Amino acid sequence: MRHLLAVLLSMAALAGCSDPGPAWRVLAPAGEARTEVAGAALSGRVAAVGGLTAAGAPSARVDLYDPRRQRWIRLPDLPAPRHHAMAVSRGGRLYVAGGYGAGADGAQAADTAWVLFDRRWHPLPAMPEARAAGGAAIVRNRLYVVGGTRGPGAGALADTSLYLDLRTLTWRRFRGLSPPREHLGVTSLGGRIYAVGGRTAGIYSNLRTAEVYDPVARGWSALPDAPTPRGGGGAATADRQVVAVGGEAPGGTIAAVDAYDPGSRTWRSLPRSPRPRHGAAVVGIGRTVFQALGGPEPGLTVSPSLVSMRVPRDD
Repeated sequence: MRHLLAVLLSMAALAGCSDPGPAWRVLAPAGEARTEVAGAALSGRVAAVGGLTAAGAPSARVDLYDPRRQRWIRLPDLPAPRHHAMAVSRGGRLYVAGGYGAGADGAQAADTAWVLFDRRWHPLPAMPEARAAGGAAIVRNRLYVVGGTRGPGAGALADTSLYLDLRTLTWRRFRGLSPPREHLGVTSLGGRIYAVGGRTAGIYSNLRTAEVYDPVARGWSALPDAPTPRGGGGAATADRQVVAVGGEAPGGTIAAVDAYDPGSRTWRSLPRSPRPRHGAAVVGIGRTVFQALGGPEPGLTVSPSLVSMRVPRDD
């Protein structure tokens, strides 16, 4: 009996020293339900930008969740309503590029770009072409806009990528994704840009495709396919991994969560999201990934929900 007790105590001690394991947490909802929002990590907080309301109207609203204070605050509205925009931040500044300016039906992509600092939105030079439903990342002094569409209708997929030199404020085109796609996840890690999933048409065309762009070599390289075909989801960097979350498929919204380790060039599955969403803001801060707002069902559905997960270590 004493021997058994000693073994149990030893096991409990070992368990206490190990990683407690991941767990999705349900956090405070945002003040307004929306979908097709853009997301960015702004000074350790979660920014949810623009989107569509339940009525299908584009929104100019910008909300910011502070994980330390566990509350949402309002930031200044965008200069114009946008949904399916691209957002990214650096140095306390929030950048927003493109998006659609009209409602859910017949939307026209925009070429606008803005930056928020000193609690005011400031215009940036217009992009060389309109862009929406893509992704954004910053590496060194360049703001990259990857994938997406140039406008509504067939043949509108963007076959080039763009970057803005933040020192000269000059836009340039560079090689696009293969295949061109929209509604994908884009993030940066280790000085490179990762593009995950996306689709070439509707939700029946979701892809597992993953690519990485090396700004030094100036080229895209194919990565192993992701475990989950995903369109309408997002990607974020957490614990030096690329984490793909959310999306919509013919069977519903996507609960599966996948993580890519650039060191081992392998994918693994993480715990499924308890509140699957598409069109959500997917943001990584440290070891934690956040999924904010988004639609609970395919099509125009909205929610104010916020959930987070501490990415588990792959021991």
